[in-house]
Amino acid sequence: MIENHPMLHTFSESLIIMAPPPKRFEVSIFNQQVREMSKQNKDHPNFNSDWAHLQFFTFEGETEEEALQKIRLKYPERKGFIIDKIVEVLEYEFIKPVGRRY
Repeated sequence: MIENHPMLHTFSESLIIMAPPPKRFEVSIFNQQVREMSKQNKDHPNFNSDWAHLQFFTFEGETEEEALQKIRLKYPERKGFIIDKIVEVLEYEFIKPVGRRY
């Protein structure tokens, strides 16, 4: 019988529900230990001097809190990393630039 054929699927068995893509968040981070050592004209033993200034990264997460968890895992506060700001990156349309490129 055709109803029992292994290649036959009903619509409900084949229905795939796609989750919305995760949100994207831009975060600015610096390292307080590097900042303090930089003021004393010293180098941090583990991180370069760029960490005295804000560094910008993009992280994904379903929520801001999920993105913050990922950030804190990669850049832990116990190692001197400070999260300055986190902002959700909203999708937008590119507008055709005005003027001429050289």
